[in-house]
Amino acid sequence: MELQEKLKILSDSAKYDVSCSSSGGKRKNIHGGIGDSHMSGICHSWADDGRCISLLKVLLTNYCIYNCVYCVNRATNDVPRAQFTPDEIVNLTVEFYRRNYIEGLFLSSAIIKSQDYTMEMMLQVVKKLREEYRFNGYIHLKAIPGADFNLIAQAGLYADRMSVNIELPSEEGLKLLAPQKKKEAIIKPMSFLSYDHLKK
Repeated sequence: MELQEKLKILSDSAKYDVSCSSSGGKRKNIHGGIGDSHMSGICHSWADDGRCISLLKVLLTNYCIYNCVYCVNRATNDVPRAQFTPDEIVNLTVEFYRRNYIEGLFLSSAIIKSQDYTMEMMLQVVKKLREEYRFNGYIHLKAIPGADFNLIAQAGLYADRMSVNIELPSEEGLKLLAPQKKKEAIIKPMSFLSYDHLKK
């Protein structure tokens, strides 16, 4: 599959992932107006100092081992599927940054093979960006619920921000709509991501 097609699929799939950003809106430019808004690809988020920054917002993959009823990327849903390699995401990020399209990366993923395998692939991306390319732009990384703490902690050393998706508000809802997932696996990474915990 061509890289451009992967980017189209995986940026579109990422629009459902919460990032505290303006993605999800779609407005065309109007005569006499300035700018437009697209539902996928480059989104906007805000830095600690209030600056609005542009991010490449993508999933590592939308292949998923889970079949959560509410999720567009569930295993049984008939949608186009794609997967980036870590190198492809690194190269896209660096090239877009050099062209001044973006100031950073928002990276999330569906779960492919296992939680640890997925988190390891995401760790490879951020580690390579920081260590090999000396990328100093902003990185927001989603922690994968159920992944090994050491993988999450390592990834946290390279990201500016990490977050975890809370799948459903109640344990009963989780059992009904995502029976393969456990509440503890979703809640536990939140304690992992605290600064006091990661610095130990």
